[in-house]
Amino acid sequence: MKVIEVKAGERRRIKRARLSSVAMTYRFRAEPLADDGEVSGTVEVKGSNWIFPKPPVIVDLEADNAVDKGTWDTFFEVTVVPDRDVRIVMEERSMKSAGVYAAIVGAIVVLAAVVIILATL
Repeated sequence: MKVIEVKAGERRRIKRARLSSVAMTYRFRAEPLADDGEVSGTVEVKGSNWIFPKPPVIVDLEADNAVDKGTWDTFFEVTVVPDRDVRIVMEERSMKSAGVYAAIVGAIVVLAAVVIILATL
């Protein structure tokens, strides 16, 4: 787990992916550094349509956060700006379409095996 401390009002990039076309969900927790505080602020998500940037999406920073990276988001970035000092704890990322990718790889392997068998006949 990656842990990042961010001061109030500081703009901090917590995730960047470049030249990746795998759809993912990135999850992270925001924990206040002061015991009496609540989490607030913003999360800015920048993506792309292949190489063309999309307008950023800004959502509220919460205790538990999840941002989705689409297949066409070849350039992807997540930035937080908390209202109070926080600790960002990055959790495991998960593929959104692991079954689809596994099926594609399986089909390619089967097709290659059929081509090899037919070529030896």
